[in-house]
Amino acid sequence: MYRKNFALLLLSVFFGILGVAAQPQPAPYTPRLQTFTTSTSSPVLLRSANDGSGRIFVVQQGGQIRVFLPGSRDSLQFIDISSKISAGGERGLLGLTFHPDFATNGKFYVNYTASGSGTTVVAEYKTMTGNGNSNTGDPNSERILFQVPQPFSNHNGGMVEFGPDGYLYIGMGDGGSGNDPGNRAQNRSLLLGKMLRIDPNSVTPAYLIPPTNPFTGAGTARCDNGSTTSGTTCQEIWTIGMRNPWRWSFDRSNGSHWVADVGQGALEELDIVTGGGNYGWRVYEGNQCTNLDPSLCIPGNYQMPFYQYSHSSGRCSVTGGYVYRGTQGSLPNGAYVFGDYCSGEIWYWYNDQAVLIENTPRNVYAFGEDELGEIYVCYGNGQIDKIVRAKASSDFDGDLKTDFAVYRPGETNWYVRNSSNGSVTVRQFGLAADVPTPDDFDGDNISDIAVFRPSDGNWYYLESGTGSFRALHFGATGDIPAAGDFDGDRKADPTVFRPATGVWYTLRTTDGGFSATAFGLDGDIPQAADFDGDGRSDIAVFRPATGVWYSLNSLNGGFNATPFGLSGDIPVAGDRDGDGKADISVFRPSTGVWYALQSFNGSLRIEGWGLNGDVPVVADYDGDGKDDIAVFRPSTGVWYVRRSSDSGTQILQFGANGDLPAPRFDVP
Repeated sequence: MYRKNFALLLLSVFFGILGVAAQPQPAPYTPRLQTFTTSTSSPVLLRSANDGSGRIFVVQQGGQIRVFLPGSRDSLQFIDISSKISAGGERGLLGLTFHPDFATNGKFYVNYTASGSGTTVVAEYKTMTGNGNSNTGDPNSERILFQVPQPFSNHNGGMVEFGPDGYLYIGMGDGGSGNDPGNRAQNRSLLLGKMLRIDPNSVTPAYLIPPTNPFTGAGTARCDNGSTTSGTTCQEIWTIGMRNPWRWSFDRSNGSHWVADVGQGALEELDIVTGGGNYGWRVYEGNQCTNLDPSLCIPGNYQMPFYQYSHSSGRCSVTGGYVYRGTQGSLPNGAYVFGDYCSGEIWYWYNDQAVLIENTPRNVYAFGEDELGEIYVCYGNGQIDKIVRAKASSDFDGDLKTDFAVYRPGETNWYVRNSSNGSVTVRQFGLAADVPTPDDFDGDNISDIAVFRPSDGNWYYLESGTGSFRALHFGATGDIPAAGDFDGDRKADPTVFRPATGVWYTLRTTDGGFSATAFGLDGDIPQAADFDGDGRSDIAVFRPATGVWYSLNSLNGGFNATPFGLSGDIPVAGDRDGDGKADISVFRPSTGVWYALQSFNGSLRIEGWGLNGDVPVVADYDGDGKDDIAVFRPSTGVWYVRRSSDSGTQILQFGANGDLPAPRFDVP
């Protein structure tokens, strides 16, 4: 969805409003699900090693862990321990976490169901190299920390995670069946139905009991085999009264512990847990007494959930997620994401209410968090989606669809046809030689009317959020404007490419810092687009003389050179396949044909769409998260759009000969 290469040339500002539609409402937090991969098998968890590598690890229930390298949609096998595992139903390889010092010691921890016995095993493994540089785990390095026999096949829990205190937390279900027939969750002599905490940094014994665990001292003992003498409390226990804490997490900002505990037949609950707490099961399901032990239904003895929901509308089992602390503004900071396995609904909890993100047609298995704090959803069909901040280029009304817009130099007027209601806004803003450069400079998810004036190197824009007029000196005569979000703060950074020297100059909105990057030659056409999918624009140029694209990835600093195009082609980078990465694409005026190299699967896409003299545009006119191809025909003032959502054609008379379309891609 980020695209741009703008044309060139501008002068001074004249500003007024001739006609105005209703003031748009900002939509800064409108999340969208964007496909990350469809190639996994029963993905029950997505993890990051948090070692600075940017890798993503996906746990497959059958016993394999796959690793995705930064920027790749193809995975490698990290480890396969399927021979040790009984998989199916609620059993299998269920959990993975990495030691806080994984980068140096290569240790990671798994939770799985042992083949044959069905016993829960928590074990430590190492990489083949003994440090985090390896993309391969050693299946022969297993060190079992402890094993817990399971009386039934369901309610195995499965999550393991290091807390902010450096200790290993383990979620254990109540042992299964229904209504906890052995009353195990309230029995402190058993590890079932509990949240556990241990210190794995030991060899003999296999783990240590943290001295600050809530149950130590007289009347307590270690429970290495899952239990101890009746009446004696297991020292590993962190909390009691859990039914099946399938997925839970720690807030990476403040360390709070968010647990989604799966209910029985009526209620699903969310808890923020603390050491020593009793969370009610089987006495309570949510905040309702189950009447399984009616004499114990004393609310003050238990910690009640902060949120619960019923099994209406096909809901059946809560799937816990993460508190959003990402860098790309996909959700409000501090929002907690969770879902329901059966209904496929995904929500976030914020300001004491649940907000629906999307009602998917899939079983929600799990969530995951990458190194940047962005959140992913794992489904039973093998698909994994990333939650992203929905946006569209040249969206002046905040409905997440690109609006038809032209700048008329002869009148110095902007004409915008809002996609939300079809109204037309006319605004006088700019001079005849100005170059239209609309983008979201104020971060409200609505594009601002903006121009770059090459004659004096000034940027002028009108903030949609406040209506404020801004003027900024940044550039020089002959520079080509190429604004984009290079620093990842969701605000466009004023940026120019200087053909005379082949240098990019960027003014960062995060800190006001100034960057100069030599990348390109005189005659190159600049493109500011997110080619690596990290939420930040990358520097790129198309070299017509050779038909080669050159890009500098912001994710890892990598340099790419891709032959794609011919002299005379117009570069039009945009996200055609909806994977969050801009695709390399050109429009060939001589034949009216588009050529795109799709980043999702590397396939070549060829479409006849346009005529010689048309101005190509790539933008999301239908709001489906994929850029559509469009042309503006100056000779007739007609737009032609081919929608990605249904392959339909939209034809609109909007403009006149001499108008400049926004966004604009033709060569300056």
